[in-house]
Amino acid sequence: MPSRNRVAPVLTVIIVLGVLAFIAPVLAKLHTNPVTWVTEVINANQTHKPSVDLKHGVWVNRRSGLYYCRQSKFYGRIRPGFYLRQGDALQRGFRPAEGQMCP
Repeated sequence: MPSRNRVAPVLTVIIVLGVLAFIAPVLAKLHTNPVTWVTEVINANQTHKPSVDLKHGVWVNRRSGLYYCRQSKFYGRIRPGFYLRQGDALQRGFRPAEGQMCP
């Protein structure tokens, strides 16, 4: 008969895996396609702001998936990150940190 200190971790793992198996399909439905999101952002910004420059330099943060404009206090400061053009950042799936594209 297994001891109690071996059964508790095994039961915990089984319960966690069961919960993840239930939640995974729900999370998969909530996931949005980055290409669709980029198209929506570009179209929305073109209707409100026709002078969006996709060659504008931005600072991309790899961990968060966000990019920062030159006016941001986080531009060039958040690590790990690198400089990239705004259009390339959008194509790679990064999103604007403030919710709007750089002017």
